Amino acid sequence: MNKLLLTFDIEDFINSNAIEANRIIFKLLEKYELNAILFITGHQAENFSTNPEILDLIKKHEIGFHSSSHSVRPIIQEFSDVKSYNEAYNISIQRETSHINPLTGQIEEDGGINILKEIFPNKRIESFRAPGMSWTPPHLEALNDIGIKFDFSSGITTSEPVSYKKVIFFPYTFLQSWDGSLYDYQCLFYTILTRKVAVFDLHPSQLVNKDVWDGIYFKGNPPYLSETQKREASQSKSLFHKFEDLLKVVNFLKKMGLVKVDTNLNLPSKDLITTKSEIDNCYEMSARWPRKFFNYNPKYIYLHFQDFFEDAFK
Repeated sequence: MNKLLLTFDIEDFINSNAIEANRIIFKLLEKYELNAILFITGHQAENFSTNPEILDLIKKHEIGFHSSSHSVRPIIQEFSDVKSYNEAYNISIQRETSHINPLTGQIEEDGGINILKEIFPNKRIESFRAPGMSWTPPHLEALNDIGIKFDFSSGITTSEPVSYKKVIFFPYTFLQSWDGSLYDYQCLFYTILTRKVAVFDLHPSQLVNKDVWDGIYFKGNPPYLSETQKREASQSKSLFHKFEDLLKVVNFLKKMGLVKVDTNLNLPSKDLITTKSEIDNCYEMSARWPRKFFNYNPKYIYLHFQDFFEDAFK
């Protein structure tokens, strides 16, 4: 039986309505007895730490890491874009275990993944998704050494988990939004039928905000944090209804034994065997988000890909 993983990127720490959007989604997951993997940023975890209701709802799910600061500059591809692989590794360790000032991008105190471990002491934080799927090898190896075992960023596999250098790479997500269209349902059913592991991803803030929450960072760190324009209440209500319809379908498929829906990541995996061409494509996918939204072209990241995937370049 093929498997479906429901995952959510919990990242918008700026807009006040993002907390409510998350609460509604968590309650709907509870209603339909479905568990998910919640990829949470350090900044949003800090917001959740003072919200007992949200924390109680989250505890029913698996917790993943979505970086300390998501779009605060420098982003992952920027701070790990140094010539030395070891230096990039060390910078990554430091930044991902720290609170990053959301206006200056400077390290201030303990935070990041450590905040997740602090507020969820009974959870093993073992999975990671890079913001914008924009990952780098030294950064991932750094996370691996502080407990991350499963990566959901690379796009290096489409159907089943593969193992390489102590990391299990999960398939790329087949959707990152949901509006209940015929196309959405076609993608859902086709992927469930054709992939051993199908990964669905949703950003809760998209259901309540018109624009992306992190647009204020695209031209550099802003002078102050400003909320984005909200959707009309009727539009958000419709989107939540469409999302609930999705959960009804998933719950039905699960109960009929047509797909397995849970958060167990300890699945059989194949050793990764890849080629230079495939790694080139993987690198281009990782650089897409920084180039498109931050106007940043990496200088040394491709060399880091060569070092990490050394067998493919022999």
